[in-house]
Parts: sequence; structure tokens; C-alpha cells
Amino acid sequence: MIERILKIIEEQKITSYKIEKGTNNHISSVAARKILIGETTKPRRATLDILIDFLCAKYNVSREWLNDGTGDMYLKDEADYYIEKQGVRFELEELIAHFIDNQEMYLEKSDTIRLLIIDNIVKNKDFYLKSEYFKLFVDDLVEKRIEVRLQELKDLGVIVKASKKD
Repeated sequence: MIERILKIIEEQKITSYKIEKGTNNHISSVAARKILIGETTKPRRATLDILIDFLCAKYNVSREWLNDGTGDMYLKDEADYYIEKQGVRFELEELIAHFIDNQEMYLEKSDTIRLLIIDNIVKNKDFYLKSEYFKLFVDDLVEKRIEVRLQELKDLGVIVKASKKD
């Protein structure tokens, strides 16, 4: 992983000063310089995570490529995402809107799509966990599932109302 990080830093001509400023001083220019010149060969995981976040956010680098070397080195611009079918071009926003409007139909009929979505969320959990909307969405789902399960257990008689002991 460090080799891929160094490759991007070298290719983009990123200085230790840029790393310090780009990481909001979480990585000092001295620490960054030690990594760049090879004095620090095994940085801590937290340092690597900060560097990865910085490179992904500022230089459009693929997190997947940085972590395991698979996929493209750089992410494509959103303008590059489209599907063309029978001469008609569907932009990313149109596809997302269509999927959102019809998500129940797609998810209901395809276990593969459901599994791909779950797999994507697991692989990119750092990205999703930063989203307050996603956190609220998951919290809401979890609360609903817990409420349903508690009601099922109450209906089965497994859970009974507790009485106070003196």
C-alpha cells in the first residue's frame, strides 16, 4: 500500500508541506518528509488512513486501488459515467433518479443487486460512515427492525412485561 501511496505522491509532485496542509496538520511536514524519503518505511495505520483520505479527496485517487491495487488508479469524473443504449445516452443523474424511483421493484426482484449494494457499502464503509444522512438512514432501519423483532417476541410470549421487585 505504501508503494502505491508514494507513487501517487511522486506522480502528482505532492510536497510534505502540501500533505501537512491538506491533512489539517494531522501529519506534520516532518513526518511526511520521512515517509517520502523512505526513512519511515512502515507508517502507522492511522497515518496511512489519513494519507489515503487526503489523496482520495484532493487528487481523485481510487481508494480501492490504494488499498489493494485493484481497479483504476484514478476515479473518473461524474461526467464520464453514462450508459448508451441504441444511440440514447443516459447520464448518471438520470440513472440514479430512475433507480431511486423504482428501487423497490429492482431490489424485490434481484438478490444480486441487493448483494452488490451491501457489498459496496461494506467495501466503502469509511465513505458512508462520514455521511450523516446515511447514519440516520441506517439508525432508522435498525430501530424499525428492532421494534419489529421485539413485537414478534412479545407476540410469541418470550418477552413479558417486567414487574418491579421491592
